[in-house]
Amino acid sequence: TGVQTCALPISDLRALRMRTLVAVALLLSAADALIPQQQVRPQLPVRLSRTVPLVAAATDSESTGSSVASSTVNLVKAIVGSGVLSLPVGIAAFSSSRKALIPALTMLSVIGTLSAYCFAMVGRVCVATGTTTWGAAWKKAVGEKSAWIPSSFVAILCASASLQYTMVIGDSFAPIFAQAGLPSLVASRNGAIALVTGLCTLPLSLLPNLEMLKYTSFLGIGGLLYTAAFMAGRVGAYKPGLANGFHEAVTPNHLRPKFADGFTLASMLQPKVFVLLSILATAFCAHFLSPQFLAQLSTTRAPDGTPESKLPRFTLLTAGGFVLSAVLSAVVMIAGFLTFGGAADGYILNNYATTDSLAQLARLAIGGSIVTTYPLLHQGLRDTVQEALAQNGVAASRQSITIAMVLGIMLIGMKITDLGVVAAVSGALVSTSLVYVLPSIMFGQMLAARKDKSRAAQLELLGSRLITLLGLFMVAVGMKAAF
Repeated sequence: TGVQTCALPISDLRALRMRTLVAVALLLSAADALIPQQQVRPQLPVRLSRTVPLVAAATDSESTGSSVASSTVNLVKAIVGSGVLSLPVGIAAFSSSRKALIPALTMLSVIGTLSAYCFAMVGRVCVATGTTTWGAAWKKAVGEKSAWIPSSFVAILCASASLQYTMVIGDSFAPIFAQAGLPSLVASRNGAIALVTGLCTLPLSLLPNLEMLKYTSFLGIGGLLYTAAFMAGRVGAYKPGLANGFHEAVTPNHLRPKFADGFTLASMLQPKVFVLLSILATAFCAHFLSPQFLAQLSTTRAPDGTPESKLPRFTLLTAGGFVLSAVLSAVVMIAGFLTFGGAADGYILNNYATTDSLAQLARLAIGGSIVTTYPLLHQGLRDTVQEALAQNGVAASRQSITIAMVLGIMLIGMKITDLGVVAAVSGALVSTSLVYVLPSIMFGQMLAARKDKSRAAQLELLGSRLITLLGLFMVAVGMKAAF
């Protein structure tokens, strides 16, 4: 989709649209990862309710303990959403040369490592403070007065996603309906949004119990694995003149493969490199779930029966989850860019021809995952709204709030065709803060309170402060790019 009333350059519009899809994918994948064990919803900030815990409470690891292997799979599901499908456009933003993959992969490795370290920071603070939630850990490490900040950031993330889900539903299902020969009224973007909302997202959101949706939680990771394999198999298949006719079937023409030679390191100095950095920073975001993954690990005991620390296994879980996520992300990024180069779209599946049946299957898998995850996200928003209304003396039924919110979001999603600016702001401000700024502040405050003068502790304290500054810089750059 494109902005019709904004006089921005085409490259900026593509970057903004890319951010929209990245933000959607982030929340989609995170929700998918948590369905089998517990449904998580944002809690009201302290300023609205002081009786509810901040952020989602973690499960009791004694009763629902998970092994490192199963938790690693869940972490990969939480990290790797359909946002990886936006990675190729991050490279295309600054180069059309195949050689640009080398610095791009280097950036992916660095950002992935840094994100993993920050994820581990949150778990280490929870262990040191004996807490199981973001809010409780922040309260002990930083202070009670600012304890509403992490819960508010999580709530903002969830609040911005429902509308973006609706937009992606329209973009995903409209070409599928058109290829199936359905009437133009249904095969249009607005028609697809109305049909899928009326037949799927609204009825699912009205379910009294969403437990049945746990069986669809693997649709997200399964669809992504299929899509990654499909994209790898299509490298070179969209060259002009091939008998399959895929190149000529791609519409509009600017989505057809485009490559250029002459890549130099000077290309890495241009501001558009921050497009890829922003995608990578957001793509590795699962940090607000770190306390939950720590608490879900099963408890092991020493020979004398005393519980052993979960921290070594949590470190192993973090390393395994982020390494596997980085590998899968790299496969998608390489395959997409080698196929389409500088023409890569913010949602790479848009580049593939509608006559490519395997591409249609990938679109269906991603779209289906969004549809089945939408009710889980809506549940958190609905309950938050209901609690907020109750705090102000307004009684509203669960069903009425659901109908009003879902239909209202549907109408807004039909009216607005590009949520790029909104997603860019929330992604740059909220996601980057949750990945780098908030974990490093909390971890740094914990280290400073210990007054540990050892060299290792002082180096980690310095490192946490530098990460905070880096995160703030990335927030500022992202916000500037949004406007």
